[in-house]
Amino acid sequence: MNVTIRLLVVTLLIVCMGVTRMAGAEVLPGVEVLARDHADALAGKRVGILTNPTGVDRQLVSTIDVVRALPDVDVVRLFGPEHGVRGQYFAGDKVAADIDPVSGIPVASLYGATRKPTPEMLEGLDIVLYDIQDVGSRSYTFVSSLTYLMEACAEAGVAVWVLDRPDPLGGRVVGGPMIDDDLLSFIGIHPVPQVYGLTPGEWATMIQAERVPDIDLRVIPMDGWQRGMTYGELGWLWVPPSQHIPRWESSYFYAMTGIIGELRRLNEGVGTPTPFELMGAPWLDSRAFAAAMAERDLAGIAFRPLTYSPRYATGSGETLQGVQLHVTDFSQVDPAAVGLALMAELVEIAPDQNLFANYENEDGSATGFLKALGSRHMAEQLARNHPPAPSAAEQVAFKAYLERRESYLLYR
Repeated sequence: MNVTIRLLVVTLLIVCMGVTRMAGAEVLPGVEVLARDHADALAGKRVGILTNPTGVDRQLVSTIDVVRALPDVDVVRLFGPEHGVRGQYFAGDKVAADIDPVSGIPVASLYGATRKPTPEMLEGLDIVLYDIQDVGSRSYTFVSSLTYLMEACAEAGVAVWVLDRPDPLGGRVVGGPMIDDDLLSFIGIHPVPQVYGLTPGEWATMIQAERVPDIDLRVIPMDGWQRGMTYGELGWLWVPPSQHIPRWESSYFYAMTGIIGELRRLNEGVGTPTPFELMGAPWLDSRAFAAAMAERDLAGIAFRPLTYSPRYATGSGETLQGVQLHVTDFSQVDPAAVGLALMAELVEIAPDQNLFANYENEDGSATGFLKALGSRHMAEQLARNHPPAPSAAEQVAFKAYLERRESYLLYR
């Protein structure tokens, strides 16, 4: 791999010296810590909850029901992020303002005409609880909703409590492109790398320090989680945060292929039983592509040639050749590095396809791919069929983020 790419996608391993993780040690999500330790502080409060199907305790009881069962707590409003409170909306579909069919509580939509809560949505509330399982990638919109929530609540004088959950990647990996200031959007709301290595509570701590200093923020931390623990080590059941993140491992694959999928020129496994685990197109030579990726000697990952046909999305109904990505070692794989290596190989193996040529729309606005990639410098390199490498300024910004991040870590 190009040396400069290595500088950008460096894997940050946080080793807790002198701390030994006990096998089978119990880890509690923030919602259970809330019910155990903070119920009295919620008593008498009018509460809103921004959540989705992932907001559950370890017995799969919804956070909505956990909070409603606490003494003298009045849950008066729910907030629906992308995919909705109950996960019933497809990716990109607008979420309706409605009545939750399970609890009967009104739902305010934060993924439609409005993405930042209005003063009317927050009127009469004392606290808004946030409880959503993140996937650890900048382009996933839940932390954007959390950021807008914090901004709106600071303006309205409403407190925000974040019920923390793990980064499924273990909170150890930081990598991928930084985002240009002019490309900040709902799929990249704050200047962080593609993979930022923070839990939702740590993200909120960063946003308070760097963006919303006046917010009344409380993070309810997990009990027992240590940095480096992947979701698979917790012994928890996985609830998909969206239709295309069916397994906890999907968070890794999303960081590898999700940006490339925004091109709509290659299929990234969406439309198959293994979303984000594939990369294919009709014009690819599967064996040559797999062999070329293997020669890059990326840690913790293997590439298997295959032929497949997605049922929907890019390449639907076509016979595609490509590769399946197999993680062989979750403690070693760097998903952002894999994603950049895939892009580098694609421009080398198929320059005549000009895959990355059109990273701006006809009116000059950024495409979804450019917004997700975050780096116009890298987009320009790819458009010239050159492998993506960070500029000197991007390397400085990445190093600065690593230093910023240290002060926001709640777990070691």
